Amino acid sequence: MKWIDKYRGFAISIWIILLPFWDFGAGIFLGISFLISCLSFPGFRSAWRYSSLPWLLYGLAVFGSIWTLSIDIKYLYRLLPFALIPIAVNGHWKFIRTALPIGGIILCIYLITGAVISFVKTGDLSLIFYREFTGSLHQHVYLISYLVLGIISVFDLRLKLIYRIFFLIICMITIGIMGSKIGIFAMLFSSIPLLIGRIKEINPRYYFILVLIFGTFLLSQKFAEGRDMGHVFKPISPFWATGSFDTRIVQGQTAIQVWSNNKLRGVGPLKIQEELISEYARIDYRFGLKRGLNVHNQFLQYLSTYGLLGLLWITLAVIIVYRQNFLKSSMWIRKKGIAWILFFGCLFLTESYLERSLGITTWVLGWLWVIQDSENSLS
Repeated sequence: MKWIDKYRGFAISIWIILLPFWDFGAGIFLGISFLISCLSFPGFRSAWRYSSLPWLLYGLAVFGSIWTLSIDIKYLYRLLPFALIPIAVNGHWKFIRTALPIGGIILCIYLITGAVISFVKTGDLSLIFYREFTGSLHQHVYLISYLVLGIISVFDLRLKLIYRIFFLIICMITIGIMGSKIGIFAMLFSSIPLLIGRIKEINPRYYFILVLIFGTFLLSQKFAEGRDMGHVFKPISPFWATGSFDTRIVQGQTAIQVWSNNKLRGVGPLKIQEELISEYARIDYRFGLKRGLNVHNQFLQYLSTYGLLGLLWITLAVIIVYRQNFLKSSMWIRKKGIAWILFFGCLFLTESYLERSLGITTWVLGWLWVIQDSENSLS
């Protein structure tokens, strides 16, 4: 069986490193890891303990599609990481913990190198910040989540201080250049429960990292196009909405309207985008029509898609998972759980985060980090 573990660990590592760069290629290696892991399946009861939450959310997609009579095979395929990841990585968390920092360094070097080349060619500073910085890959919040998982792994690995500092510096520069307000806020907000009672233990050198990230973040706000905050203080009009704040307000109101017409069952995954576009046209929301935007709020995305039945399903899932994983857990697991809720909860407010494979993947990997009490708890 050692050769099986060896090849599964290799497939998992390649999957993790490919995640930010190539969805299809990463999916292939995730599938390979899942198939190999089936040769040594741990048993349903054991797997259910750490798989219940992602499996229940995939169940929501399956059964929600049935009760809304809106079955979308492509949608269910895109959400497969919910079902596959817990089994694919079972017993091999050490490979993920090692691959995430490697993938993080590769991602940072790739983005920074591309930004420098663009600036040298054009002399335009706006090309190295915000959307232009990550334009060739995923949206910034997904990449930030990936890098945050890498940072967590670096500390879990207990690497030497110099390696931690180096990794933090390059990650914080990259995250700062991305210029995501909600990403920075989510990082700071979610770190509170982990730092309670440990402030005095923090090496003073880490405070320099905070200065670094805020410095690069402020530069991104100054030089990147579309980062001014003027739209926040203006009356919100669907016709004129184009900023990150007012567009999300309009899209949230639209989602609520779509849900109000289908309160119990929702409209279903096959029809949700069609209903949103129809509502955009009714209120003359030009920006949403041009971009074909989704809700950009995971809570409202679920509510409008699956209705009150979906809300009931999620509530029962939370109760099951709490009783199973947190009722008698250690204080450290509970702190990690709170940090996970705060981090992804912030991102859910501004993105339909679980509608993309990288969003699902980082969310599930974060969940698996939460419920393990030690490095070998999933082994």
